[in-house]
Amino acid sequence: MYDHNQYIVKDSDKLQQIEQSLLATYFKNYDQDFLQTETGKEDIKANVFRRYNNSLAHVVPWVARQIALSGKTLVEIGSGTGSSTAAFAHFVEKIDGYDIDAQALAGAQARLETMELDNVTLHLVKAERLVETLRQNHADRVDIVLLFAVLEHQTIRERYETLKFCWEILKPDGLLVVTETPNLLHYDDLHTSQLPFLHLLPSELYARYADRSPREGFGKSFQNFTSLSVEELDTAIMRWGRGVSFHDFELAIGKEHDKYLAASGFEPEILSWFDVTLDEELLRHYFIFNKLKVPLAFSRVVLNLIYKKSEIVASELVPPPESIFVADKYLLREQNFVINSLNERLAATEKQLHEVLSSKRWLLGNLFAAPYRKLREILSS
Repeated sequence: MYDHNQYIVKDSDKLQQIEQSLLATYFKNYDQDFLQTETGKEDIKANVFRRYNNSLAHVVPWVARQIALSGKTLVEIGSGTGSSTAAFAHFVEKIDGYDIDAQALAGAQARLETMELDNVTLHLVKAERLVETLRQNHADRVDIVLLFAVLEHQTIRERYETLKFCWEILKPDGLLVVTETPNLLHYDDLHTSQLPFLHLLPSELYARYADRSPREGFGKSFQNFTSLSVEELDTAIMRWGRGVSFHDFELAIGKEHDKYLAASGFEPEILSWFDVTLDEELLRHYFIFNKLKVPLAFSRVVLNLIYKKSEIVASELVPPPESIFVADKYLLREQNFVINSLNERLAATEKQLHEVLSSKRWLLGNLFAAPYRKLREILSS
């Protein structure tokens, strides 16, 4: 039975070593004042242990549901500081990790050495040469390709070429794993700007509005956007992260991409990580109501997808959970809330009235008032 707890790094010395390595590499050119803010400290924690722990607790068992990991080869694109790389290294035979950021890879290498993991090879590659490099290094094909929080940072062309080629280099029954990737088709840009609708705007409007973002340092990066060409601005926005949609997968894998979708983010491993929201329910029912040929996996705010290089039997899929926030149920919940609130106020008023009626002052006043009430009855008759 899978037990991720045995691989969680609990040694404080090792955690400190990983943090110091990342501060000296990945975070070296960060604004040091930013790293002292709460947001900066959370970013450090995420890179030191949080993403690694989430990978162990959610992503690894989710993938293991589809394929036996032992003896398998894995290619990770956008391996970054090695959080998910290290998590999978405990279970697969060999990993090749690729990234365009030399400092991130230096931090990843230090992490792997600290954790004594020696079955990973890291590769620094230029974005424009990624597919070519993959073609040279993996002519024999691989069992798993992992894209962990990376597609949203690629340009449209890079994303198309990456998905298309990754699908090609998989062995029969191999897996294309896409995880923790923001869905472009939602109201809020929770991933990047933390503003509603910004990710859906044209690039120039996006850049002009960016300084409204509550995210520290985000707006400043677009202050001089007028000096950039249209292509440079698009790339700058993409590098921050703009979101991915079903269109990307349909173009890269084919119109029938849903036939290969083995996991959609409704599995228990993912639901325990990303619970269903009202926005997701609304988009899911928009798909259903309009009879769109779009997998319900793409109704989720955060995309977690596994494509398998063989057609999937529909009965093997884990269905979405029963609707929680469907419009009529949601309205009913709101009505019940109002009714419950009124009932609570009524109960409080009744309690207060009972306290008044049972008080000695009221009883005494009622006793003194009794003759006057009787006299008024006689006079009025």
